[in-house]
Amino acid sequence: MSEIENIIRKNKAKRDRYVGGENSYKTEELPKKWKYIKGLISRTLIAVIFVLGSIIFTNISAKNKELYQKYVLEDSLEFTKINELYQRLFGSVDITKKDNDSEVVFGNITYTNIESFKNGSKLTIGMNEVVNVITSGIVVFIGEKDDLGNTIIIQGNDGVDIWYSNITDTDIKVYDYLESGNILGTSNSDDIYITISKDGEFISYEEYMASI
Repeated sequence: MSEIENIIRKNKAKRDRYVGGENSYKTEELPKKWKYIKGLISRTLIAVIFVLGSIIFTNISAKNKELYQKYVLEDSLEFTKINELYQRLFGSVDITKKDNDSEVVFGNITYTNIESFKNGSKLTIGMNEVVNVITSGIVVFIGEKDDLGNTIIIQGNDGVDIWYSNITDTDIKVYDYLESGNILGTSNSDDIYITISKDGEFISYEEYMASI
């Protein structure tokens, strides 16, 4: 066998071993890595476009700024529907999904008295008591609400908006993702206010807790 034929034979054997043998797992993992990287880049670009678009829109006129504040900052966006649309366009990359497919755990709030208040419930829990997140979700609003005080709205993975009002001592920021049971803050007085809504319909705290 000539030297050239011998080199060709060795190179062919090396290629076959890499493609079909012990190193083949690398070629199988490569598409998965690229898929993750492409998804990450897509999400980053969408976030950048949203931020830049918001800045441009609000700087055009005072009316635009007012509309943006009303429909984006004050009203909670349908993040669950946005997530569904995103998955249809770019595939599912859900940071909230557990690797072990465990069931969602729901928190609870210990109170000594509960009564209806406006569209929700007033819970007596005591001054400076810790308030925990009931269901996992994303923070969509932080600010003052009439007759409710400082309010944090979390849109849950189940599409339910929960308003936690009269809350203080919190370092939570808008668009933070919080797990059920995480500390949200502390009560600003003996009472806090919980307002729960889904699809424009208000649900009492007791009714919602009984359904999960």
